[in-house]
Amino acid sequence: MNRRAFLSAVMATPLLAALAACGDPDQEAATTNPATPTSTPAEVGITHPTGAEDVVLKVTYEGGFVPAGFSFVNTPALLVSGDGRVFTPGAVPAIFPGPLLPTVLVRTISEDGLQALLAIVEKAGLFAESPDYSGGDNVADASSTVLAINADGGTFVHSAYALGIDAPESPARQKLLDVTTALGDIEAAAGSANLGTDEPFVATTYRLQARAVDPTEISNQDPAPTVVDWPAASGISLVTATECARVAASTVG
Repeated sequence: MNRRAFLSAVMATPLLAALAACGDPDQEAATTNPATPTSTPAEVGITHPTGAEDVVLKVTYEGGFVPAGFSFVNTPALLVSGDGRVFTPGAVPAIFPGPLLPTVLVRTISEDGLQALLAIVEKAGLFAESPDYSGGDNVADASSTVLAINADGGTFVHSAYALGIDAPESPARQKLLDVTTALGDIEAAAGSANLGTDEPFVATTYRLQARAVDPTEISNQDPAPTVVDWPAASGISLVTATECARVAASTVG
């Protein structure tokens, strides 16, 4: 087994595979799976998919001046699944080098809480095609705020570059900023009574990406990284994992 170094690794169930740019066909359609049951207006108000692998709401900050491989490990600021779970980033240890895996928290959300989130989106008129979000032209290397919605019978994606940096923002950009800011305070947006307790998300599957490393690239690092052999029990060669591979957590520890 060739010794390689991780570029990145993302923990993922089928739902959370949407967090990484893996390109697996069975994961790319997770937000628009027509076979997934949907709630009916009579039951909950705003319809949405109800499957564990369905993303109902997702807020991400994408692009900008970031290192190679960042997009692969860039987890959403908020992800709400159809079966009533909320995923958010956990605290990041102030250490170097940082942890191999991101810390992800998960908690339950009731249907009332999910409806409260969707009502914020509906009130802003975002169950619609993306309007003109141009702006932020005077800002270099900023990220784009992306809100993905799978509800009310459709999938809608709203993306704005350097959102919140311009002053004042255009009406369309301000509306998107207000919604993403509101969703960022999940306790206030959903109602604390509609939310369970945050717990660490325990992955059963990892997505990973690897690249060859010149020994001189790491020999001068301080502190020196710990280098270990890739476990043969994984059944995956890192040589073939240059774009994306999936491995069971039980085989890699």
